[in-house]
Amino acid sequence: MTMRRWALALLAATFVGALAVGAATPAPPEREPAIFEDFILEDVCSFPIDVAFIANKERLTFFSNGRVHVSGRLVVRLTNLDDPTNVLTLNISGPALLAPEERFFGRSLNPFFSTDAGGPGLIFTTGRVDIVRAEDGSIIEFNTRAPTKDVCAALA
Repeated sequence: MTMRRWALALLAATFVGALAVGAATPAPPEREPAIFEDFILEDVCSFPIDVAFIANKERLTFFSNGRVHVSGRLVVRLTNLDDPTNVLTLNISGPALLAPEERFFGRSLNPFFSTDAGGPGLIFTTGRVDIVRAEDGSIIEFNTRAPTKDVCAALA
């Protein structure tokens, strides 16, 4: 092999190797603020709920493997619109880890509609939650060993 062919072969091998390393290297995580707007939640309790975000400083970090890390402060005020004297304030701040298979770790507020298994309802949890969904997005399985709070009962 001539010196020129050897140099071209080495250059080609280096280029292919660099492509393989580049493809195997995970993308750096992307971080952005979580933006929540106040809304009215219906069809989970026997009354509509005004959901107001009174502290909204959470950030989401997206990883190339599909996981999302939630950090920062998020506090929500829930008001029973049929009886506005019934108000509940919940700290649903991170940290939390959301996995692609819908596994949550941390504090979460989980709405269940009538099409969901165990629904309708609204549950606050403070630990691991596993959710399995049907193709239409409805919840067909909800598992947790975490402490839970029935928010509908607390606001009734």
